[in-house]
Amino acid sequence: MASAAGALLLCLGTTACSSQERNYEIPSALCGTAVSPDLTTPLLPPGDRISSTLSGRVEGVKRCLVDVDGQQVLALSTEWWKKGTSLGKAALVIPNVDPDDKETEDGRYLYSDTGAIGKVTCPNPRKDDGDLFVAARVNEPGRPDEAAMKKLIAAYAEAVGKSGECT
Repeated sequence: MASAAGALLLCLGTTACSSQERNYEIPSALCGTAVSPDLTTPLLPPGDRISSTLSGRVEGVKRCLVDVDGQQVLALSTEWWKKGTSLGKAALVIPNVDPDDKETEDGRYLYSDTGAIGKVTCPNPRKDDGDLFVAARVNEPGRPDEAAMKKLIAAYAEAVGKSGECT
């Protein structure tokens, strides 16, 4: 009886340990935009499968939803706003971002451990009357990480600035 209980505990312990591993390869692009795996790794939970889906149901807004084992854990988006819109005003409607979050010295990004927003520099904006913003957020069971979110939003804004979304 004691050996059966010990085997059960060992089995449960092994199951718990295996669920703490990342058994998927982190992609180098999410929904067609290059994003270094080094930037997303700290924000992604353990699991077996990763997938991403691009949603563009609203004019001027594209969302990249990242799932691990069927649960949404990370979302990235691009959004066109009226020219002259402030970072703080845009942050009011972005989940997991607040206008009072930390701001980078250059004033281009607001970020916290669960969300960030940034203004994209477009060399030749395809919308003369608009400003392009990017946003990122971590959803449960994603991993909140302020430093990782800051790095991700800056790199994502740069990648989007070089993409067809900007020109």
